[in-house]
Amino acid sequence: MVLQVNELRKKYKNKTVLQNISFFINAGEIIGLVGPNGAGKTTLMRSILALEDIENGKITVKDIPNTQPDFFKYVSFLPSDNYLYMHLTGYDHLSFVANIYNLAQKEINEVIDLIGMRSYVNQPVKSYSYGMRQHLFIALSILTKPLIILMDEPFNGLDPTSIIELKQLIRTLHSQGISIFISTHNLDILEDLTNTIWFIKDGELFTKDIISSIDARYEIEFSYNHSIEQLLKNIQLPFQMNGNFLLTDPAYNMEKYLEWLLKNGVQIKSVNRSKQNLEDVYRYFYDV
Repeated sequence: MVLQVNELRKKYKNKTVLQNISFFINAGEIIGLVGPNGAGKTTLMRSILALEDIENGKITVKDIPNTQPDFFKYVSFLPSDNYLYMHLTGYDHLSFVANIYNLAQKEINEVIDLIGMRSYVNQPVKSYSYGMRQHLFIALSILTKPLIILMDEPFNGLDPTSIIELKQLIRTLHSQGISIFISTHNLDILEDLTNTIWFIKDGELFTKDIISSIDARYEIEFSYNHSIEQLLKNIQLPFQMNGNFLLTDPAYNMEKYLEWLLKNGVQIKSVNRSKQNLEDVYRYFYDV
């Protein structure tokens, strides 16, 4: 176990924005955090990092509470509102952090090569593209060899090439055993990076496998004949068609469809559960 959060509660004035949240993250996990604006995603991350005052809760890494300086040796944060010194080079930024933590030159070079910044690390940050700046932030976040990185909307403003590069970099960090806790509005990107996705709603965190708990649709493949379309018009159940596949409605039992099709002489070739994508689950969970 890397990060543990117990009974975290946060209020703004009289409004509770985080309600007794408890969870843990193991070594080498990528956890996706999903929720609409105002659901508490950023507040949760900032509370973990002691950047927000909380009413109750205990947050630890390796049993070190977030009230202790040593906590931040193992935890890094990539905020959505990032700031850099435009007149300094990328190397200047890395050297500054390295000096604070008494890191050797060799460790700076290792991070530069891992991120792939060698060609521009000595240029002033004002000349960087948005993607290059994001790479610098990640380089800064991993310089101390953290156990976990919290990323708040890291893909905002990136072009397609930079998104691909950042996804690959996250996978590389994951392969090295670093845990990633990532919040993003881009559901497709999140779905591509991890199967472990948590939802936050009205200040409550839902960490169970919501995707598998939602009733999925089924695809029923049948032997096509010219009379099937007319026959299906008489079915008393909602459905969609895709060629010779009938897509059921998750609100109705799949067996009812099979019973009706067999009763009317339709030859069934296969029955498969349709994969839920994250957008479908999001719509279901947040009633969009």
